[in-house]
Amino acid sequence: MSGDHVQRGEPAIMDKYARTEAALKSGSDLVLELTVPFATGSAQYFARGAVSALLNTGVCDMLLFGSETGDLDTLKHQAGSATDLAELTANPPLPNDILGLEYLKALNYFKTESVVPHTLKREGAGHDAPSPLGDTASASYLRGILRKDDEYDLYRSLSAYMPQEAIDVCVKYFIEHRPVSPSDYSDCLFYTLMMQKENGYSEYFDVYDNLSDKIYNSLQDYDNSPGFITRLKSKEITYSHLSRALLHILLDIKKNEVALLIDKYSYCPFLRPLGFRKDAGNLLKSIKNNCDRPFISKLADTEGLLDSESLHALKKDILASEIYAKKSMRKGTPISEYRRPLITI
Repeated sequence: MSGDHVQRGEPAIMDKYARTEAALKSGSDLVLELTVPFATGSAQYFARGAVSALLNTGVCDMLLFGSETGDLDTLKHQAGSATDLAELTANPPLPNDILGLEYLKALNYFKTESVVPHTLKREGAGHDAPSPLGDTASASYLRGILRKDDEYDLYRSLSAYMPQEAIDVCVKYFIEHRPVSPSDYSDCLFYTLMMQKENGYSEYFDVYDNLSDKIYNSLQDYDNSPGFITRLKSKEITYSHLSRALLHILLDIKKNEVALLIDKYSYCPFLRPLGFRKDAGNLLKSIKNNCDRPFISKLADTEGLLDSESLHALKKDILASEIYAKKSMRKGTPISEYRRPLITI
């Protein structure tokens, strides 16, 4: 699962610990955090990071993903024959199919036959649908409800579309926290852009030379984060790409660091659990006995388990979470990431 920042290039609606609790109470046995450069990367980076983490557990033999078509054979054919998703312009894939294709391409990339892919057909409301369809609603619609952050009847609004266990987590979480939005990062993003202005931004992940120049030349018109992204958007560069690029500048994620994670660690420098079910002890024991990467269940133990480069990557995850935590608190001081225990159910 993504940590506190997601593939849209935005902060998550709830922190990773609340979302882990909801996942565990809804039936998951274990939640692993996808390291922040890949969690906030394009579909290819996201999929390769996720698949690599699963492969490195040493116990995964199945990959299940959602798709609009629900047609695994066609998706496998497209994943095996297309070098780039742009080639599929005759029948451009829908959002879940795009990520599904990248999962299949990731399995091909890692040359593994030990993991068998399966897909579950998406039913009801489509990705980003602005309104529910029957008893289903898009994640975008649900986030819109959560962001109202007022006296809205949260339970009544969500009960038709979410498991009760997940709703209970939301209700509890928002007593002490507020929903974080991209606008909350407006001031710190502007400060970061100004501080790096003379150096340019080309060293950051997802920022190319022409985009760096465009950011530099547009800073005088900066108003807030979403408005700045809209100002930069063009036919050549999408809103989501811009969101990711600016987030990478804010979180100090550089191209050379991402390249190292790919070249030296094959997209997975370590495995970091966020939570697990207590009755999943055999699963955890099996992973610890079979995994090919350090298994980080306690941050205090990391210096003895990680080399300098993977420790640096972990500290980027921690930095990202502590920036998020400061924005999410309604009052008081957030708990340090070093003192957060694993979620156990």
